[in-house]
Amino acid sequence: MAGCGTVAVEVAAGGMSGLFSDVDPLACLLTRTKSTPIDPEWLTTTVEAIISEWKPSARPGLRRPEARQEIEDLEASTLFRAPPNVFHWFLPYVTVNLCRFLKGVDQIDASLQEREALLAIVGSIVRQVSRADPNTASGLEVTKIRKEELASGLQFDVVGKLRSKTKVVSEGYRELLKESTGSRVVVVEGDSREWSKLCEKYHLFPDLVITSPCYMSAIEYWRRHRLEYCWLGLVDPSDLASIRRRFLGMGEEDPDINSLSPYLRRVYWTLRESGFGAQAKNFARYFNDSLSWLREMSSVISESAGRAYVVVGSNMTRGIHVNTPRGLQEMGRQVGLKSKVVLRYALANYYMQYPTKGDIRIREETVLRFVPNR
Repeated sequence: MAGCGTVAVEVAAGGMSGLFSDVDPLACLLTRTKSTPIDPEWLTTTVEAIISEWKPSARPGLRRPEARQEIEDLEASTLFRAPPNVFHWFLPYVTVNLCRFLKGVDQIDASLQEREALLAIVGSIVRQVSRADPNTASGLEVTKIRKEELASGLQFDVVGKLRSKTKVVSEGYRELLKESTGSRVVVVEGDSREWSKLCEKYHLFPDLVITSPCYMSAIEYWRRHRLEYCWLGLVDPSDLASIRRRFLGMGEEDPDINSLSPYLRRVYWTLRESGFGAQAKNFARYFNDSLSWLREMSSVISESAGRAYVVVGSNMTRGIHVNTPRGLQEMGRQVGLKSKVVLRYALANYYMQYPTKGDIRIREETVLRFVPNR
């Protein structure tokens, strides 16, 4: 649950050490590239060199057959892939420009770290130059608002976006290079439900954990990120249907109802008795998985005599309120953790998929502090 790397950047800037893991390959890429700076002059020069040589500057009016040929050329010579239904998400000229720039990235003589920085820049603009609405944090869709923008003549400047993002990243690297002396940031594609094994492998047992688990029924990262997964070669299009099972609560196993806390069992049976059997199973799987990562977190901070801060909000499932912070606190006690609510604050991000209107509106998030119960 590394997210997009904000905590990792602060660790690097503070000259500290940290271990960050996520099952989402895009989260790992962003976290790794943001917290491990490269030479900003090399980055700027290389992006301009790719633009100059590969000319990702096709304009509106280009037809699909030409775009399909660019896709075939890209996929024949690289690991980068166009996402399924590519022309639903991208106009032909945008598709051509992404293909050309990615072919340039593939041809660059660079280290893995440098190549990943280039890919992160591409990944950061993919949504912005697509027909998908860039402001729906929860999902991936061509919204009514986006359709109206396109009908009004919205055009996408791929080169301009690449240059703008490169400038931001380069400036960030300059600042971080001044501050990051002595830091050790390790980012791995790994599961929080097996976190203690990762800590042992990398000989890092953090004494401070800051995380925010994916919100039940709120953001489906496997669905939201599939455009970036494919274009960046992180996930083959044929594997998109299976990657969802990696995320919390997205498995297919029969849930263990007995492991739920008393409060969570009551919610589970309320869902079942209201006729929402499938939602009840998903609910139980989410908290079964949560118990697993809480157990791992307990093991790690017990080893380091540390503490953990978890940012989480409540949820609404089929009109039934789920007090997620309370559920995590109860389950934390099952694995030897004491907890305390240290902060509640008004929810600001209403792009999430939980209810935002009427009496069932989700209004706040909670910061929980967990320490070993000794």
